[in-house]
Amino acid sequence: MVVAYQRVEPLTMGELWAIAISLRIVLVENLRRTAERIVRGRAAREKADTLADQLLGLGAGQPVDAAKALARLTDIRLPTAARVQLFQRLRDQDPATTPALRWLEEQLAAEGTTAEETVRREHQRQAEMNVTVRNVITSMRLLSWFDWASFVEGTSLVDSALGEYGVFADMDFATRDRYRHAVEKLARAAGMSE
Repeated sequence: MVVAYQRVEPLTMGELWAIAISLRIVLVENLRRTAERIVRGRAAREKADTLADQLLGLGAGQPVDAAKALARLTDIRLPTAARVQLFQRLRDQDPATTPALRWLEEQLAAEGTTAEETVRREHQRQAEMNVTVRNVITSMRLLSWFDWASFVEGTSLVDSALGEYGVFADMDFATRDRYRHAVEKLARAAGMSE
């Protein structure tokens, strides 16, 4: 892909070396966004657990009246993760929690979905995030194992041009690298491409 791109716009040596760090930055940013979604989902599930505990009378207090507890939520749209957690905690419980389940199902019906569909979508979303995290970590490992020096030498137009002279290919990496740096400096000083 880099070779094809360079047919349109040649990359400098610095840009070729920057590909590795750029890929790492993109992966870290993807991991950050995914981690934020995971944290938001966890916080939403914790809030749903607190509400479920109140409705079921778990913990320190007596069960709260479901209608009163839900009245506080009428203007709030619960995140999907919270809805799923609340549904899973309340189903198959005390019939006194039935108003809460009915309220939740009405909220979902107003959006054109069901509790079962919402649970399925949330589990799918969680699975996708798990796969994303695994892929990012695997990609980071692969990037650290990748031979970037060979990649740069194989895609560098400077190396290609200097390689036409047989002696350049016979030099060790450090010597070839000094030649590349000299070409970079000359190009910068002359205001020309490498």
